[in-house]
Amino acid sequence: MTLLKVTFFGFLYFLKLNIFELSKVKKIKDDKDRIFYARNLFREFGKGVIQRTNSNVEVIYEDENEFKNLSMDQPMVLISNHQSNMDIPTIQGYFPFVPGFMAKKEMETWIFFKTWMPITNSIFIDRQNPREGIKAIRKSVKIIKDGYPMLVFPEGTRSNTGKVGEFKNGGFKVAIDSKAIIIPITLKGTYDIQNNKSIKIFKNKKVKLTIGKIVDTKDYDKEGLKNIHNIVKDIIVNNYNK
Repeated sequence: MTLLKVTFFGFLYFLKLNIFELSKVKKIKDDKDRIFYARNLFREFGKGVIQRTNSNVEVIYEDENEFKNLSMDQPMVLISNHQSNMDIPTIQGYFPFVPGFMAKKEMETWIFFKTWMPITNSIFIDRQNPREGIKAIRKSVKIIKDGYPMLVFPEGTRSNTGKVGEFKNGGFKVAIDSKAIIIPITLKGTYDIQNNKSIKIFKNKKVKLTIGKIVDTKDYDKEGLKNIHNIVKDIIVNNYNK
């Protein structure tokens, strides 16, 4: 029943976006205004998905003052562990701002995603085609440099156990090449709502979204940047284990 409620809500929400918002978004002439307006439309979507599971999301800051002093004009990459299909709705609904994100190429066949991913400056990545993957990374770097934060799941796929898995380097290359600030995000509890072993959605779970201390790629020399994936992973794992 919960799966049907979430699926029906998602379908109706995207239908509403296409009917009532798509033409409005396209009329916004300023690029930044248009893209952030489109991204912010997904705040209600993310919250709506989580609310239909009757789950509670707690947002925790390691250093709230540090985070609130960030400027939206500076390049930012959000790096998060990946537990569930509920991760993106959780971040869209409860993170202080709505980022763009990288999604697997297969999702481009979904008509709503094909429409709204480009509008929000989000990127499809073809993991089976290295040449296209490099193009997607270069495009992502430009988007981030232009002041549009991007969400990356460096594990590449959802965890089989809920625990934090191996981090791949692609997402960190995007952060390094764009000279971005990395915001580590730790998700705990979305795995309990839905995991990759089943389509079933469970209700009344507790989710923690922890915003870790900022990692500024500009603070590291060439040798230090080689280890930055481990630095960020340690922050995420430590917050997961708290």
